[in-house]
Amino acid sequence: MDNNHGMFSKLALGILIFGLGQGNQNAQASPPLAPAEYKGTIGLLPTIGRIHLMLHLQQSTATGVTGTVDLIDQYRFGERCADMTESGTKLSFTVPHVEGSYQGEIGPDDNTITGTWKQQSVSYPLVFTRRPETDAASLDADTKSGNYGRPAWAHIGSNGKLVYRRTSQGDHIPDFSSAGYRGGGIVLPQAPTRVTLSPSGKEDDTPALQAAIDKVASSPPGAHGIRGAIVLSSGTFHLAGTLHIKTSGVVIRGAGSEGRQATVLEMTGAPHLAIEIEGEFHKRALSPATVLTDAYAPAGSSLIHLADATGIHPGDTIEIVKPVTPEWVHFMGMDHLVRNGEPETWLPNNILVLRKVESLRGNAIRLTVPLTDSFDSRFYGAMQPTLTDVQIGGLIKETGVENLQIVAPNRSIDYHQDAHFDGIEMDNLVDSWLRGLAFENTTNSVFIGHNAERLTVEHVDVRQQDRVTSHAQPFDFSVGGTQILLDRCSGAGDHVTYVATQGHSEGPVVVLNCRFKGDGQIEGHQRWSTGSLVDNCAVPAGRINLRNRGELGSGHGWANGWSVLWNNQAEVFLVQNPPGALNWSIGDMGEHISEPMPVRKGQPVGPPLPGGEDESAGRPVEPASLYLEQLRERLGPAAVAAIGYR
Repeated sequence: MDNNHGMFSKLALGILIFGLGQGNQNAQASPPLAPAEYKGTIGLLPTIGRIHLMLHLQQSTATGVTGTVDLIDQYRFGERCADMTESGTKLSFTVPHVEGSYQGEIGPDDNTITGTWKQQSVSYPLVFTRRPETDAASLDADTKSGNYGRPAWAHIGSNGKLVYRRTSQGDHIPDFSSAGYRGGGIVLPQAPTRVTLSPSGKEDDTPALQAAIDKVASSPPGAHGIRGAIVLSSGTFHLAGTLHIKTSGVVIRGAGSEGRQATVLEMTGAPHLAIEIEGEFHKRALSPATVLTDAYAPAGSSLIHLADATGIHPGDTIEIVKPVTPEWVHFMGMDHLVRNGEPETWLPNNILVLRKVESLRGNAIRLTVPLTDSFDSRFYGAMQPTLTDVQIGGLIKETGVENLQIVAPNRSIDYHQDAHFDGIEMDNLVDSWLRGLAFENTTNSVFIGHNAERLTVEHVDVRQQDRVTSHAQPFDFSVGGTQILLDRCSGAGDHVTYVATQGHSEGPVVVLNCRFKGDGQIEGHQRWSTGSLVDNCAVPAGRINLRNRGELGSGHGWANGWSVLWNNQAEVFLVQNPPGALNWSIGDMGEHISEPMPVRKGQPVGPPLPGGEDESAGRPVEPASLYLEQLRERLGPAAVAAIGYR
């Protein structure tokens, strides 16, 4: 991104995440300002949106004017202002945690405060407007109500750490904090420049770009296996073919994704994929398979028990196989799907889960990343879940694409009929990233495959200006794999699926602080993905779904289990509980609806399916972010700061 966009991002981050100072001991007691609440908005770049604040002012003879601020978009309430000073019609306060300050002029009727917010030498106009007293009283009543802000399923306990409610079998909300590059809480690296390239002015820059990629791929790896970056100058590169990264440590970096200094990859010619980042996937068993002996292994747990753990060591990679049996499929209600009069198969294969071993004690194994699904022995019979010590080879690592824009031709899209201009596909890789990218009119923009692990996608914006004419929708972000973090991404477009998890995706998959404009949705798309967290995201005119998609598509059925929505905003939420599993909606603001399982036209509709675990609907909860709190508890405040939060 260009420098101006970076400053805007830091400002948004400072106001929304960092918190607002400490108490005031030096306030003046000039002509008294009436106790009141004031609403204010700071306008930022379109990709970030606006920031809404609520200023609460009080006055006493002991301390003069004091104040607190609510950060509406991040659900942080009662943050104290520092150095609050009222002198005549002047009002000012500071925000030490973000090195910010506000100076304003109180209007003659006390209904407005007009002033300037300043941070890092950047100033923004900020006008606070007084709220009617009736609204303030209503807000106070909500804030003081007994169930506000403290959900039973996950809340801050007396020791300052999260406390989780458990089902009778031990299931609970999983720890999602291992999502992201190198398992979360790690600064994305800055690869050294190896090759620089400028647009040629020719009809196709694909050969020159690929040659630069191949040159860096042939150089020796440095720290953490990073070979270096191909640095592209500002301007437009014409891309008539696909760029391939198949070697670890290769990074493509542009000059920016916005404005006159942007690096643009303009897709030309026949429909194609812009960039493929893909290694290979080889799996070899290192020991005979053993079976899980737990009668029930709960979702969210990191502890499992084996018949024989001989030969398994800390640091090993293990593969757990969850059998897809007729008994389980029947229990899930997925054995009567029909397409064109013929039976549909919901899950054709067993579910495979890869995890690393943290420690062992006898035949008990503790995993570094918790299970995001449950294992119930009553459905398996002779096909009990197995565990095998495996070696995975062929994956590439430490690859990335940064600070550029990918543009496809403007056209209408019939998803199943028209050939695709797709953006970036990533699979068979680990510890890699996308950041500071913008996509325009790509059909599917970011695809993350099933064998991807520990990826961060940060500050990526997708703009879909094309008209989608088909019932099937393109995907801005299509996510498989495990330990995937989408952070501060955005998008705009109608009849689009903004974020979708795909079949057999064993999380954690986290969608954090993302904003989307249009009538599209965030949802689990198909075939039993588990362990998703949508945290502090906004789809004001769209939907967020954790549901049974029934006979839609090719028989997508139950799309999500053991997944969480936390402090989000949407026009509509549809959250349903699958048989034997839970989905949670906590602190979400919008209409909560119920629906039956979708079936083919002409089939009976049936009753609405059971609703999910819904807490504090319409009232945000603490902690403001579940992911960031889990990350802080696991790795400390430095890990939160490392990914751009405080």
